[in-house]
Amino acid sequence: MGNSLAIVVVGGSAKDVGKTALVCAVIAALSDFAWTAVKITGHGYEPAHSAGREGESSKLTIREESSAEDETDTARYLAAGARRALLVTGIRTDGQAGEIQRALAGDRSVIFESNRIIDVVRPDVCLALIGGSGTELKPSFLMLLHKADAMVSVGGELQVAEAPPEILRFSLQSPDCVSPELVSWLRTRLAQPAIESEWRPPRVSDGDCGSCR
Repeated sequence: MGNSLAIVVVGGSAKDVGKTALVCAVIAALSDFAWTAVKITGHGYEPAHSAGREGESSKLTIREESSAEDETDTARYLAAGARRALLVTGIRTDGQAGEIQRALAGDRSVIFESNRIIDVVRPDVCLALIGGSGTELKPSFLMLLHKADAMVSVGGELQVAEAPPEILRFSLQSPDCVSPELVSWLRTRLAQPAIESEWRPPRVSDGDCGSCR
């Protein structure tokens, strides 16, 4: 992923909080970036026409979406205007991040839907999406929250004790409709030279780093 124009990471506080919707909204609002969108999950996934079984995640699999008509998150990326859409499953060790990097070698603007990818990518922008009050925060989200550039809440601004006090905050009525303020801020941040965005060298690890969800 050399000479990247932009790298964005979108993480979420819990399952079904609206990460995919927010990624799609950013893709549509900033369509001139010609995004490659990547969903990373530790859960195995196979489309209905595949011979694989759901839950098989013993090895890293990188699957490129070919149709915007399918009922998958990656198809939603394409429907929103992404140039490419990839699903990465079964990532268990930091060293496997190199395989993802090679799959993105020709891409300049990449948006990730993942919490733990922040461990190996230094993005231009990291957004931490949080849902309704009372939702238990995933440990991987708490890690991302302390590296995020902005926190995005849905349905009104939420008070999150774990959030850094200086973090920028945006409130949306729905994750699939980004506000003009958020779009303007993203454009300003992404217009700056992306000298800080990069892949970090994978850490040496003796065990399972957990899924990059």
